[in-house]
Amino acid sequence: MGPAEDLVIRCLIVDDDWSLGQALKELIATTHTVVEVFSDGQKALAYLREHPVDVVITDLMMPGVNGLDVLSRAKQENPAAMVIIITGHGTLESAIEAVRKGAYDYIRKPFKLDEIKIAFNNAVEKIRLVQKNQDLVEKLKKTCDEFVAFKKACECRESDKQSGSRTQTNARLNFFSTTVPNLDFNRRADDGREQLFKRLDQITGMKRQGLLTSKEFETLKRHLIDDLEPSRIDRSGGGPGNAHGRTD
Repeated sequence: MGPAEDLVIRCLIVDDDWSLGQALKELIATTHTVVEVFSDGQKALAYLREHPVDVVITDLMMPGVNGLDVLSRAKQENPAAMVIIITGHGTLESAIEAVRKGAYDYIRKPFKLDEIKIAFNNAVEKIRLVQKNQDLVEKLKKTCDEFVAFKKACECRESDKQSGSRTQTNARLNFFSTTVPNLDFNRRADDGREQLFKRLDQITGMKRQGLLTSKEFETLKRHLIDDLEPSRIDRSGGGPGNAHGRTD
């Protein structure tokens, strides 16, 4: 499972009926859910100040603190929190007010436990989808950053090759290899054909994904093959250090 599927859901249940709170806890508790129950609204608000949660199930009408107060505090501490309001004194006005303040769902008593479980599972699924989207955005950003570094290194290398500056080329390629470890283009004479095939496979994959144009792919392929030409390695008299350090 990925990070989104492994996400631990923090849940708070607030109801002045302690037995109902415990029943709801047993209903939704799983290995990936941490549930706290409060029958005192003031204590629930204090808890939220120190422990932002992902899902709240709260009664609307309670002594001292009502469900809208709990909703507001939960949203204040975690704007993405999903709040489910339950009430035995619901009116159209209270439902509208709850939705206006950001309630995810509004359930009137008496209700079936399945109604609560369905609402809770839907809220959790939404949280996981949001997290999954965030994970994908991060991966896409990382891929884009690597691609930008990749293109910059290739542009620098092409420019250096045209000017005949082999020393500058090596320095830029070394920088590129530390910036994008998975696309290590350092010249290593002992890499041989196996490394060449691996690198060709990498850029072929990038071309299939649309990260490289046909022209960019052909340019990179030419550079890779040029780097491993036998004539360039043989002239070194040994390791890659001699090949770069020698002036013909």
